[in-house]
Amino acid sequence: KIDGKFIKNLDHGCGIPDKALFRKELPLMLEKLQGRKSFMQENSISYPCGNKVFTFKDVGDKFELEIKD
Repeated sequence: KIDGKFIKNLDHGCGIPDKALFRKELPLMLEKLQGRKSFMQENSISYPCGNKVFTFKDVGDKFELEIKD
């Protein structure tokens, strides 16, 4: 639902400012990740969630997400 405050439009990213997204979601994400092990690799970070592992890789000037079962 477009509320004009958080979600501005239905384009990619919904017009949500990064700062607002982090302010809203980061505390919950950090709480969920507390006590979990993260598997660090060079230029990447992985987070297990359920039966999947989400790996964020720093590739050049962008980030890539890899999801493994």
